[in-house]
Amino acid sequence: MTTASDLELAARACRGDEAAMEALVARALPLVRGLARRMTGGAEEGDALAQEAIVSALERLERYRGEAAFSTWVCGIALRRHAEEGRRKETEQRTLPSVPRRRPPDPADLVEAKEATRRLWDLVAQLPPTHRETITARATSETGAEAAKRLGLTPEAFRVRLHRARGALRDVMVRDHPDLLEELCHAER
Repeated sequence: MTTASDLELAARACRGDEAAMEALVARALPLVRGLARRMTGGAEEGDALAQEAIVSALERLERYRGEAAFSTWVCGIALRRHAEEGRRKETEQRTLPSVPRRRPPDPADLVEAKEATRRLWDLVAQLPPTHRETITARATSETGAEAAKRLGLTPEAFRVRLHRARGALRDVMVRDHPDLLEELCHAER
């Protein structure tokens, strides 16, 4: 079962093979959960987002074409869901009257909820699968070596892919979102 490609497992799962479906979920869950937890800033919200993304992927499994790893495809779904939720909350905040909070917000939650972070992940979700997979793996790993191992690459090959992916992201930001690039550069200082 472990030697089957994601596309083969997806085809078998579409035909009702539960073991193939379980194998796909087992492969995708660590990466999707890690990304979701980082995006939401917490285990509970992250796990809920990861579960939602996996369920969504399984519901439309026949659309999976194998252009990227199944886990990357599911991460793309999680990225889009998170961005949609951020836009929904932003709209609600604009339309609802401001209600004072009873307790001060957690600074970690404020950092994760920054608009710039949401917009950046929106842009990552639009990158080609290889770039998206590389950036996602690095964002959900403690080290570059761990991310390289997760993608089955040597550390050197991973560094090259990451450099190219970051360059592609930077190009999109310079071309389409210079304000976001400026905001992120000031945030790092």
